[in-house]
Amino acid sequence: MQMIIAEKSTAAETIAKNLSESRISSKEYGPVKVWITKINGEESVVIPLKGHIKEVKYPSKYKKWSYDTLKEMIYSKLDYADTAIDNIDVLKDYAKKAEKVIIATDYDTEGESIGFEAIDVVRSVNSRIKIYRAVFSSLTKSELSESFSNLKEPNKNLADSADARREIDLILGAVLTRFISLSARRLGNSYLSVGRVQTPTLTFIVDREQERRDFKPQKFWSFTARLDFEGNEMLANYKEEKIFDPKEAEKIRAVKKAKEARIVSISKKLRSVLPPKPFDTTTFLRSAASAGFSIMNAMRIVQGLYMKGYVSYPRTDNQSYPPTLNLKEILNELGKDRRYKQFTDKVLSAELHPTSGKTAKDHPPIHPVKLPDEKLTPQEFKIFDLISRRFLATFMDPSKEESMLVTLDINGKEFELHGAKVLEPGWRSAYIYSKYEENILPPKLKEGQILRVKSIDEEEAETAPPPRYSQGGMIKLMEEYRLGTKSTRPDILSKLMLRRYISASKTLIPSEVAFAVTQSLKKISPELTGPKLTADLEEEMNNITEAKKSKEEVVDEARKDVSEILSDLEKKKKEVGELMHKALLQQYVFGKCPLCGHDLKMIISKRTHKRFVGCSNYPNCHFAMPLPQSGYIFISPQTCPKCGLHEIEWRGKESKRTYIFCVNPACHTEADKEKTKEPAKAKEK
Repeated sequence: MQMIIAEKSTAAETIAKNLSESRISSKEYGPVKVWITKINGEESVVIPLKGHIKEVKYPSKYKKWSYDTLKEMIYSKLDYADTAIDNIDVLKDYAKKAEKVIIATDYDTEGESIGFEAIDVVRSVNSRIKIYRAVFSSLTKSELSESFSNLKEPNKNLADSADARREIDLILGAVLTRFISLSARRLGNSYLSVGRVQTPTLTFIVDREQERRDFKPQKFWSFTARLDFEGNEMLANYKEEKIFDPKEAEKIRAVKKAKEARIVSISKKLRSVLPPKPFDTTTFLRSAASAGFSIMNAMRIVQGLYMKGYVSYPRTDNQSYPPTLNLKEILNELGKDRRYKQFTDKVLSAELHPTSGKTAKDHPPIHPVKLPDEKLTPQEFKIFDLISRRFLATFMDPSKEESMLVTLDINGKEFELHGAKVLEPGWRSAYIYSKYEENILPPKLKEGQILRVKSIDEEEAETAPPPRYSQGGMIKLMEEYRLGTKSTRPDILSKLMLRRYISASKTLIPSEVAFAVTQSLKKISPELTGPKLTADLEEEMNNITEAKKSKEEVVDEARKDVSEILSDLEKKKKEVGELMHKALLQQYVFGKCPLCGHDLKMIISKRTHKRFVGCSNYPNCHFAMPLPQSGYIFISPQTCPKCGLHEIEWRGKESKRTYIFCVNPACHTEADKEKTKEPAKAKEK
């Protein structure tokens, strides 16, 4: 009998169904369900894990948080403790009677680490069992069959690379998190975390917010002429988009009564826009974010589609289809769906020349592999459609587009009309998720023509601060600075939100505590808040993968780095504590009371135990606002555009979704009240 070990239950079921040569039966051992069938002529049991079945942790003697043990923790031996006991028991039970084990977890560093955890378990009860590795990038029947017919040896270097990362992250995170939390006197569930990747990531977000706070706006004027040509209204802007000189603005005002505009010149430019490159993980996540998904939700959905066998493995740095990938087979499969048939027919009528980007040695770019044979949820379908249309676009013709510039003279002042249109959509016809705004000007426009000026509008405004990072933009920045990996970046943003360092919104807004943590560390230990330390460690992980260094060497070097950082922090323990304490006081403030100007804070009644927003000037001021009485509340860094008070981020105890809204009743119109019914319904669930 052979054991096949998959990473998750859905993947195990897909492997069993696609490789089965006989009737499939299943057995349940508590929460663990296994599939039994014949594969490649052998009796087989497909056993799922729950991701990692062992946790890297410190010995129990370090359970109590204390300054005194921090140095000792840096050099302490770490334990790999069993966590998924139910899965481990099933592995041991079958390993006693199996002759062979095939590791079929995801083929990357994390999947290999999980695979070796399973190997350790089965070898603990059967030292003579044979171990093999199935390597695949999608869970299709053809690729799985090919993989299981050409089994490899497990890659210990890949597993060691992942385990080195886990150990270093634990050492650095545990030691520095304890130091900061002890300094701020924030222990228990309120601890303040520090991490190898999360801290420099948070620093980028805080630095951008500081730029916004320091930004000094400049006043400027802009002028727009409303023109009429044969009943068509067109908008022409003054040649300088922003006028900062008041004297120049006054000169332009002098022509506001003009009735005619003369076309001085017309120029056209044709351009050919190449199709987009195939999806790697980063470009997929950025595109999903533009399509309305949070980074974490997009990653969760695409992982589910992969385990069901509908798309390829979603964690990849590759943007070039390998020659081994049967592109025609995938296109023919997509062509069975009427949504894609017109595009696949056109693509397959000629030679295939897909676009290509960076080439990596890991999995192929993210692509569809099979049309779903079940009804997908709307979100699942949108992600599948996004991947499918991107795949189709990579084979299609360039988009041919025309831009047009019309220069106008209005009483000696130069205005400009800008036109844009698509002549041949090419790849844009398939990839509807790429936005292109057309502004088609009348074709009869000619040099020397006179257009009627309906009005010249003036707008006074101020320059805006640099925009906050979006989730997609942050993922791109993390990739550029080599912060984390394609697998861990979405999780880092998720952790920063869960730990209340940043707002759970599309734009990333840091809390006051985020400012305190990063600015304290930046003053005392700048290498921890910058990207270099993390990027250097990522290079060391690659060295392990390529067998240039051992796991032990890399971890020992990291221990020395953490020791130096801790020594620097300990010298300024008092300063760190004061900074943290000051910031923590601000974390619970909504803003200023509209009646008396004192701070508004979240208060829990000693008598009723109900929570509400109250004025710190009580009993002199009785201003108060209600709060939800159940679920989790966090005072968001976001402020209400109407009243300026901080909004709240609220999540029901059984809900995964976070709602952001203002608690000030004065801000809510009837339309707003309709919008806030959704959190109320979630609360009732």
